[in-house]
Amino acid sequence: MSQKFRPQMRIRRGADFALVLRKGRKRRNSLFTLHILRTEGGPARLGVIASRGVGKAVGRNRAKRLLREAFRRMRAGLPPGLNLVAVAREPLAEAGLSDVENALRDALGQPDR
Repeated sequence: MSQKFRPQMRIRRGADFALVLRKGRKRRNSLFTLHILRTEGGPARLGVIASRGVGKAVGRNRAKRLLREAFRRMRAGLPPGLNLVAVAREPLAEAGLSDVENALRDALGQPDR
């Protein structure tokens, strides 16, 4: 199975973001707020929101890359039809990948590896 983060694994449309933000369950931690919505079929998808409060462009982009990589590494164990929107917080830009993976696992209620 390919490990790439393909476009069909991203939430891209504004309407899809709005649906997950409006109807999804919220899980908060120090790095991000995760909105979780289960739908029928399709691959598990991730959308990331990083506002200017996270930092300058370099910090926002790093935060988004970290979240996407953590999701990519654990997507094989996620159920189909799971839509996630992560709203980054300021500490995420300085966090390490293992911290982000642990926070994402915790938010999804999965056991640590």
